[in-house]
Amino acid sequence: MRIRALLPLSGIAFVALTVIGLAVAGSSPSPDTPADEVVSFYRDNENRARTGIWFFAFAMPFLPLFASSLAALQRPEGQDSRVVWRRLLLVGAAIMSATLGVAITTQLALADSTKPEIAPEVMQALNVIASYVVYALLPATGTMMLGAAGWLLGRERVQGWLGWAALVLGIGLFVPFIGVLALILSLVWIIVASITLFRARAAGPMLAPAV
Repeated sequence: MRIRALLPLSGIAFVALTVIGLAVAGSSPSPDTPADEVVSFYRDNENRARTGIWFFAFAMPFLPLFASSLAALQRPEGQDSRVVWRRLLLVGAAIMSATLGVAITTQLALADSTKPEIAPEVMQALNVIASYVVYALLPATGTMMLGAAGWLLGRERVQGWLGWAALVLGIGLFVPFIGVLALILSLVWIIVASITLFRARAAGPMLAPAV
C-alpha cells in the first residue's frame, strides 16, 4: 500500500499523540497560582513536562497532513466555487499548528526555567500564558472546522453528516462556555473523518486537482 493512501490516518496519529502528551504531562497550575508554587510544581514535574512536550511536538506535523488529505478530495461537478473552503481548511490547520507551537514553547520554557537564577515571577507569567493557550486554540480549530464543513457539504461519496458535524462544531468553537467541549468533540471528529477518508480513498480515486 502506498504511503499516500495512508495519509488520511494522520488525523488519528495527531489525536493519539496529543492525548498521550496531555496524559503524560498531567494538569498544570492554575493562572492564579502563586509564583513560588509554580516554581515548586515544575521543579517536581520537570521530567513529565518534558516528556509531554515531545509527544506534542511529534503530533504537530500530522495535523497539516490530515488537513491536506481532506483538502485533496475531488470536487463535485459544478462546485468549483467551494475552493475557498478548501483554502480556509488549510489556513485553519496552519493556524492551529502554529498555536500548538506556542503551547510547546511555553511549556518548554517553564520546564527550563526552574533554575535559581530565573525569577519566580517569570515562571508565573509563563504559567499564565500556558494556561490560556487553549483559548487561542478554539478559534484556530473553529476556522479549520468551518473550512472542512464548507468543503465537505454537498458531497455524495463522503457522508453528508461529516460536513454537518463539522459545521456544528465549528460554530460551537466560537461560542463561550461550550468552546472547550467543542474542541474535545473536534478531536473525535478528526478520528471519524480520518477513518471515513481512508475507506473512501480505498474505494476509488478521490483526489482533487491542485489549486
